Amino acid sequence: MRQEEVKTLGRQRQLSFLSMGLLLTCLLAGPAEAGKKGQGEKQNRPEPKLSLTVTPAFGFAPLEVQLVATLNGVDPNDLNFCHAAVTWTRVDPGSSPEKQTRITEAPRCVHEADQISVNTTFSKSFELASPGSYLYRASVSGKDGKEIFSTYVTVKVLRVP
Repeated sequence: MRQEEVKTLGRQRQLSFLSMGLLLTCLLAGPAEAGKKGQGEKQNRPEPKLSLTVTPAFGFAPLEVQLVATLNGVDPNDLNFCHAAVTWTRVDPGSSPEKQTRITEAPRCVHEADQISVNTTFSKSFELASPGSYLYRASVSGKDGKEIFSTYVTVKVLRVP
């Protein structure tokens, strides 16, 4: 009888060690797999980006420039960006970025809820009369209040010789 008890106890220990090993493997693999899953979802849905171009980037005063902001990574049926607000920011020559001029265009949706219209290109013209380097930046705001900013672009207005 004693030998039977020892065999049973040995089997129970083996099963306990196997169970603990299996549990430990699941615990360690779980977060790693969850991290991979999150990365896959992030890669499938790119972060929206806003790029800004200016034409011409330099010239003699008075200079009329055309700014074009392009929104990428947004679903054409995303209600959050339907008729999104765009803000044009300008820093004049000799000013610091704290002294900037902002112009916001915020159209409202006046259509049926199923007629989503996501504009991905925004444009604005400016006439620059004084020589110097101007900085421009654009931002687009969704209905949830999240803003997407472009990088600054520089426009150099030269003095007439």
